Amino acid sequence: MKTHAHTQPTKTAIGYVRVSTQEQASDGVSLDAQRDRLTAYCKMNGIKLIDIKADEGISGSTLERPGLQAAIQMLRRGRANTLLVAKLDRLSRSLRDVCALVEDFFCDDRYHLLSLCGMVNTHSAAGRMVLMNRANYNQFEREVISERTRDALQHMMKQGVRLGPAPYGYEFSHDTDGNGRRLLVPLADEQDVLCKIRGMRADGLKLHQLARRLNEMGIPARRDGRWRAQCLSILLRRQGTEQVRSIRPTGPRVPRRHDPESAKARAKELRAQGLSLNQIGQRLHKEKLTPLRGGIWHPAQVAKLLQVGLRGDKEAASRRALGDRCRKHLRRAGSAEVGAEEGGELAQS
Repeated sequence: MKTHAHTQPTKTAIGYVRVSTQEQASDGVSLDAQRDRLTAYCKMNGIKLIDIKADEGISGSTLERPGLQAAIQMLRRGRANTLLVAKLDRLSRSLRDVCALVEDFFCDDRYHLLSLCGMVNTHSAAGRMVLMNRANYNQFEREVISERTRDALQHMMKQGVRLGPAPYGYEFSHDTDGNGRRLLVPLADEQDVLCKIRGMRADGLKLHQLARRLNEMGIPARRDGRWRAQCLSILLRRQGTEQVRSIRPTGPRVPRRHDPESAKARAKELRAQGLSLNQIGQRLHKEKLTPLRGGIWHPAQVAKLLQVGLRGDKEAASRRALGDRCRKHLRRAGSAEVGAEEGGELAQS
């Protein structure tokens, strides 16, 4: 029967707290509330709390978090044998990540994971089962929140609500319209830059030349301070001075068709010009002629097409038959001469 053998006489714990946004970290009380709960629990149960690591404004969708990695390092170094969290979703909202942590650290008696909410622990198989169920529910909750957020954003976009930061040349004011949306007001400095951009574009500068000119003039862009051709293209389209160029051909679209007779005739013409099977297939595809099931022409399909085309040509068929008969007679005559020579040599010997 397996018994739990702790390597340390008293349970030592490293606490871990987390919030998802910077607003919660700076203005909220969630971090302090989590710390207070961990401290009070350790005092009540006689657990030695070594330290409390925190991740402020970091999502729980990944394990690559400085505070969490620091807490794990303390476990590895033997400074603590228990990782303590207020709620399991503070540790992670991903079932895969929780399973990875349990597999790497909390599947034996060396280290333990303890969550105050729900009293989840890894001291026993039943505790690990409850842990997995809670982790599964946390991932489900995260996916539901993601779906609601996506639906809400799509609804706002359909209603004409501008999402994200204000475009270049403008800023949001504190005034709102009748629907409660913040109004855009122009920025004088950035409006002057927009006038320069339109003027240089009217002089015939290409986008990459325009970006280089702006960077040389020391005019900073909003994102990382450097102008790029793609950013200028979006900016000019938003100003209405440029149109989105279409990559589709302007002429009428010729549909592809499966026409065996036309394909045979065209393949024979191209073969007479000395083209290879692969080149014939490419030419047929370019001329909108397709095989039976569509797609491109493979050399084997072109070879079969030429055989079918030649099969209907009587003159070619007669020439092939005559050539076969001639080769057969030559092989017979050659074998007879060889036999006669061998017989003469045997008679002389």
